[in-house]
Amino acid sequence: MTIGRGMERMMCIAALAALAGCVAPAPKTSEPGPLGLAGYTALKGQGGELIVKRAGTPFTNSDGAEAKRAANSFCGANGAVTGTEDNFRDGAWIFPGGCA
Repeated sequence: MTIGRGMERMMCIAALAALAGCVAPAPKTSEPGPLGLAGYTALKGQGGELIVKRAGTPFTNSDGAEAKRAANSFCGANGAVTGTEDNFRDGAWIFPGGCA
């Protein structure tokens, strides 16, 4: 016995509708605001820069490597855009390129 094209289409649509219930909703786009990571916070500045601070003892000028590791963690798989423009100011490291 064969199934007609109309019935076949209806079965496909029903299967797709059933599968749609298995998909998690898309995450909300992140709002500008501080992000938390154990011992660090990051904030996206108005110009798109990533500002990374250390909880407790503020960063110093010599903590660039640690700040870069934290920035990469905040930015996820693509990491932070880092380079010669990265700078230290008021206990925070600023990465002008933001996240990749």
